[in-house]
Amino acid sequence: MTREPLPTRFDPAQVEAKWQAEWARAHAFRAPANPSGRTFSLILPPPNVTAFLTIGHMMGDTIMDVLVRWHRMQGDAVLWAPGVDHAGLSTQVAVRKALAKEGIRLETLPRAEILQRVEAWKVERETRIRQQIDAGGFSVDWTRFRYTMDAGAIRATREVFVRLYNDGLIYRGERIVNWDPRLRTAISDLEVLHREEDAELLTIRYAWADGSAGGVSIATVRPETIFGDVAIAVHPDDARHRSAIGRSVRVPLTDRSIPVIADGGVDPVFGTGAVKVTPRHDPLDYQIYRAHQAELTLLPTILDLDGRLTGELVPAAYRGVDRERARTAVTDALVAGGAVEQRQPYQHSVGRSERSDAVVEPLLSTQWFVRTSELAAPAIAAVRDGTVRLHPERWERTFYSWMERLEDWCISRQVVWGHPIPVYYCASCGAAEAAVSVPSACAKCQHRGLRPDPDVLDTWFTSWLWPFVNLGWPEATGDLARYYPTSVLVTGRDIMFFWVARMMMAGSRFTGTPPFSDVYFSGLLRDELGRKISKSLGNSPDPLDLIRERGADSLRFALVHPGPVDQDGPFTPGTLDGGRNFLTKLWNVVRFVHGNLAEGAEPVATAPALPPGSPIEHRWILHRWRTTQAEVDRALGAFEFSEAASTLYQFVWHDLADVYLEWVRSDLAGANGEANAQTARHVLTFVTERTVRALHPFVPHVTEELWHALPHAGDLLALAPWPRPEEAPLDPEAEVAVGVVLEAVRALRHLRSEHQVPLPATPDGFVRPTGPGTVELLTGQRAVVRRLARLGELAILDPAAPAPPGTRGTVRPSGEYFLAVAETAPSSDALLREQELLTSVLTKTRERLTDPGFRSRAPSKVVDEAEAKARELTERLMKIAEQLGRPPAETPTEAGE
Repeated sequence: MTREPLPTRFDPAQVEAKWQAEWARAHAFRAPANPSGRTFSLILPPPNVTAFLTIGHMMGDTIMDVLVRWHRMQGDAVLWAPGVDHAGLSTQVAVRKALAKEGIRLETLPRAEILQRVEAWKVERETRIRQQIDAGGFSVDWTRFRYTMDAGAIRATREVFVRLYNDGLIYRGERIVNWDPRLRTAISDLEVLHREEDAELLTIRYAWADGSAGGVSIATVRPETIFGDVAIAVHPDDARHRSAIGRSVRVPLTDRSIPVIADGGVDPVFGTGAVKVTPRHDPLDYQIYRAHQAELTLLPTILDLDGRLTGELVPAAYRGVDRERARTAVTDALVAGGAVEQRQPYQHSVGRSERSDAVVEPLLSTQWFVRTSELAAPAIAAVRDGTVRLHPERWERTFYSWMERLEDWCISRQVVWGHPIPVYYCASCGAAEAAVSVPSACAKCQHRGLRPDPDVLDTWFTSWLWPFVNLGWPEATGDLARYYPTSVLVTGRDIMFFWVARMMMAGSRFTGTPPFSDVYFSGLLRDELGRKISKSLGNSPDPLDLIRERGADSLRFALVHPGPVDQDGPFTPGTLDGGRNFLTKLWNVVRFVHGNLAEGAEPVATAPALPPGSPIEHRWILHRWRTTQAEVDRALGAFEFSEAASTLYQFVWHDLADVYLEWVRSDLAGANGEANAQTARHVLTFVTERTVRALHPFVPHVTEELWHALPHAGDLLALAPWPRPEEAPLDPEAEVAVGVVLEAVRALRHLRSEHQVPLPATPDGFVRPTGPGTVELLTGQRAVVRRLARLGELAILDPAAPAPPGTRGTVRPSGEYFLAVAETAPSSDALLREQELLTSVLTKTRERLTDPGFRSRAPSKVVDEAEAKARELTERLMKIAEQLGRPPAETPTEAGE
C-alpha cells in the first residue's frame, strides 16, 4: 500500500504507461510452457495488415481481454496468442492505391519489386498494430506471436492443400465466380458489397426464327450480353409462353437462332416471364444451361478478363468495347432496329468489389475449389450436439441455414501477394503434382521442366487453419498438446461463415477436434451514417488518438457499457464520456478510502465477522457486495459482458459511493467512537479492494494503480486472485432494512424536488411509519436519513398524529412522509444558483439522450431512467423560473423533438 495521497485527478497517460511497463517487466502475460491444472486459451483474430486497427477491433479485443484477465485471476494457465494476417488481395490493393498516389501502376512493376513493396507495407502496419494492442492494455503473450506467412504457416498451408488434393477434396474446374475486372482476379462473397443502383430495364423482342410474326419478349438491364445468349427460358407452367416452348428465336443484332426451353428455375413474375440464358455470365443461367446441356451445346465467352466484349459471336463493331460503353451502344442499335418494346427506369441490387469498387462480373472461370459438403458435416454436428456453443444462441439458426446449403469454395486468386498454390505442371507429359516441397522433377516422367501454378491461395485458406497452426501444427508442439483445442473465439458475426465455420471444418478434419468450445459473436459498431466501421471504408477514428485523449480504460469501459456488445450500435466520441465519468467516480471512492486508512493498515484477508446486532449498513454493504460479485461471475460465465460491467457500475456508483460512503462518514471521522470507526474501515477496505479486483478485467490500468494504493497482498493486481462471493455473508434482513431507510430518503428528496426546496435549505422532515418495526428502524437511523435527505430534524410521528402544519406529504409502503416547506421560501440568489446547477445537469442528460450510441446500445431501463431524470429536471427548472418571474434558461431541446 502506498502512503502518498492519490492525486485529485488521475492521469491516464502516466498510469497506463507505468503499468504496461510493469506487466511487461514481470512477464505477467506469458503462458506457462508446462501448465498444471486448468488451461484457458484463445487466439487473437489476426488483424489484416491492410491498415491499422479500428475501434471495432478495440471492442472485440476488450471482450477477449476481459475473459483472459478473469481466467488468469481465477488461477487458470492462460494463453492468448496474437498474430497478423497477410490478407493477400486486400493488402495488394492497399499497396496498389498507395502507389497510384505516387503515379506508379503496380501492374507495371516486376514481381520481385511488388513483393518487396508489399513486405515493407506489412512491416509498417504490423508495428503500428502492435502499438495499438499494447496501448489498449490487452494482455496477449507476445512470445507466441505468429504471422500467416511465416515459415510455419507456409508449411502448414501447403500441407493442408496437398492432403485435401490427394483426398479428392480440392479440384480445378469451371464454375461461376465473382470476377473483379479492375483487379483481374476472383474474389470471395465477403468482398462483394451489394447496394441498390439505378439502371434502365429494356423489354426486347426476340423475333421467331422462321420469319413468322411475333416472337418472345424478355426484360434485361444488360443488353450488351445478348451475344452470349444460348436460349430463352420460360417456366413450364406459364400459360403465356407454353406454345413457344420448342420453337426458336433470332438473337437481335445477329443472324443466330436459339431455342425456347422450359425450366422450373425461371421466375414467371419478373418482367415478361421469359429470360435470356447467358450461361458464362450469370449463376442462374449457368444452372439452366447445365440442366439442358444435351440440347444447348454452345457455351460462348463474350467478355474478357477486363470486362470488354470479345469473341466471334460478338459483332466486330463491339469487340474490345468496355461493357458499360457497349451497353449504351447496343441499346441504341436495338432501338434503331425496332427490337425494344419498352424502356423504364429500374432500381436493382448491384454487387461491387469492396477492394476496387468495380461492378463484379459473374464469370464462368477455371479456378481451384474445395469440396465443402464432406468437410461441413462434422462442423454442423458439433453445434447440434453442443460440442461448440454459439453465443448468443440466436445465431444457431443462421449458422445451420448457411452450412446446409454450402457451395464449393473458390480458393484461387489471380494476384501476386499470397501463398502460391503448391501445384506444378510437367512441361513434357503435362502431369500435375501437388507437393509440400517444390519438386525437382516430374514424379510421372522424371522430366525436370516444371511450371508452378500461376495463382495464389485465398487469404481465408490460411486463416481457416489458424487455431492449430498458431500453436505449431503440423509439428507436435507442447503448446498444441496443452492449449488446443482453444477455449473460446470472439469475433464479429459478419465472418461467421467465411472464417468461423471454415475453422470448425479444418479443425475437425486435421486434428479430429473442433478448434474451440465456445464462439461469441459481438455486434458491429457503426458510424453516423449507419455503415459498419471498417478498415476498407476508413471511417474509424484511430484508437491511439482516442487513448491519448481519454485513456485506454475510458475507451474500454465505454465499449462494453452501457450498450450490449452483442448488438450493433453507433460509436461517437461522446460515447467515451460515460467511461471517463465512471473512472473518475471510482478514483474518488478509492481516494476517500485511502485517506481514511490507518498508518500501516494490513490487507484484509477476510470480511469482518460482524456479531449479531451489528450496524445494518455494514451488514448491508457486505451482502450487496456478495450478490454483486455472484452476478458478475454468472454474467461473465454466460458471456454477458455488458451485464457484468453494468452490475459493477451500479454497485460502485450507487451502493458504495452514494449510500455506504455517505452513511459511514461520521463513523470514519470518529464521531461514534473508535470501535465503530475501526469496523467501518475494515468493511470499507474489504469491499473496496475486492471491487477493484473485480473491475480489473474491464479497466486494468486504473485498477492496478488504485489497488496498490490500498492494503493488498501480492505484487501485481493482474496476477492477484479473483474475489469469491462466499468471502462475505448473505444478509437479506439487512437488505430489507436498508431498503426501508433508502425509501425514506427517496421520499423526502422527492418532496424537496416537488416543492422547489433549494439545495442549501435544510427543512424539517416527519414520518408516520407503518408499524413498530419501521418506527424502531427509522428512529435508529434518524441521523442517516437527515444527512442523506438534507434535513434539519426528522420527527417520528405517532400513528394517530395529524400531518404537521405547513408540510407537504407523500405515501410510501413504509409510511407517510412530510416535509416542512412553509418556512423555506428560497431567496433569489439561492434559486439562481440552483437554476444554474440544474441547467448544467439537464444539458448533460439531454446530450446523452440525443447520442445515437447511447439510445441504441444502452439497456431500456437505463434509457428510461435518463428520460425520467430529464423530465424531473425540466419540471423543476420551470417551477424555479415561475418563482423568479422570468423565462427558464435555454437548454437543449428534449431528446427526440
